[in-house]
Formats: sequence, C-alpha cells, structure tokens
Amino acid sequence: MAPPGEPRRGEGTAWILTEESRRVTQQQVGKYQLIRKLATGGMAEVFLAKAAGPMGFEKTLVLKRILPHLAEEPAFVQMFLAEAKLAARLTHPHIAQIFDFGESEGSYFLAMEYVDGPSLRTLIKRAAGQKLPLPSAVCARLVSHACEGLAFAHDFADETGEPMGLIHRDISPDNILLSRQGSVKVVDFGIAKAADQATETR
Repeated sequence: MAPPGEPRRGEGTAWILTEESRRVTQQQVGKYQLIRKLATGGMAEVFLAKAAGPMGFEKTLVLKRILPHLAEEPAFVQMFLAEAKLAARLTHPHIAQIFDFGESEGSYFLAMEYVDGPSLRTLIKRAAGQKLPLPSAVCARLVSHACEGLAFAHDFADETGEPMGLIHRDISPDNILLSRQGSVKVVDFGIAKAADQATETR
C-alpha cells in the first residue's frame, strides 16, 4: 500500500486521503495498533499500523478494514474473505504480501505489507510536473517486475497442481507501488478472480 503523503489513488481503487491521514490514533484492532489513517475508499478504510511483540519488537504494516455498514452484509464479508484467501497464497517478491485476516469488535480486516514509496502513477506525475521523462530502461524494469508478479499469480496452482487462472483485473499505475529500496510491488487483488471462482471479489 502507498504511504501517507500520496494525495490520491486512481479511480479504479478510489482511495482518497483526508485530514485524518495526519492524525495519530491509539485505536487497537485485534493485535494491531493503528498509527494513522492513510485513505478511505468506497468499501474499506486503510491505516498505517504496527504489530508489537516481546523485547521491543515492532513491525509496521498496513491494515485494511471494511467500512462499518458493509461489515453487516454477509455477502460483502465473504467477498472480503475471498480476497484474503486468494492474495495470502501468493508469495512473490513483486506482490505485496497479505499477513493476516481477522475480526475485531464486528470489524473485519486484512493486515498487509507496507510499501514505503509512491505508486507508479505518482512517479509519472512527478516526473511530468518537473518535465523530466522517465528513462526507458527504468520504465522497462518497472513494467518487467510488475509483469513477473502478475505472471506468478496467473500461473499459480492449487494443492492438486491445477492452475487457478488468477487474474488481477485492475492492474494500473495506481496498483504498482515502488519502495524506497527499489522494489516493485503489485497490490490490491480485491477484484481478482480465479477461473473456478463463482463469486467476484469486487
């Protein structure tokens, strides 16, 4: 997920930052402490959070929580769970990891990898604003790494060895994140669909 300071995700995902993104909160969701809100969309809100452990251990991550009114709809909760089940099975250097799915006080959430950098769309906009075209070699590398992640998802097989035919269906510059360490991560498999899955996770 993108860090705070990125003003907007694309229309396909519709994440919009608010003033709440700058507020620190002490709210606890399950074993995770929320640090601040990053964005709110039509179906969920996204927080920067941390998990604490013994001896001062801490891990920063992103927590995606279903909006309260949708948490009361069983069909939507099932779609949210389907996203978690699909994405959590995908372990690849170019796919943002899903760590956990849980419920706390009637709210369902996903805990996922925090990518500490901008989306590809933000990078393109910044380059255009400064009239500095992105080098062709850089563009080729970014797209190549994103394609590696998508190819892994598409070729992923179940326990029997049968390919699941998983398709992201919302790949865009908004859903390709770039970490400050140079990693490329595909995110938001929320509307991904397996070939044998009858329920769309939109």
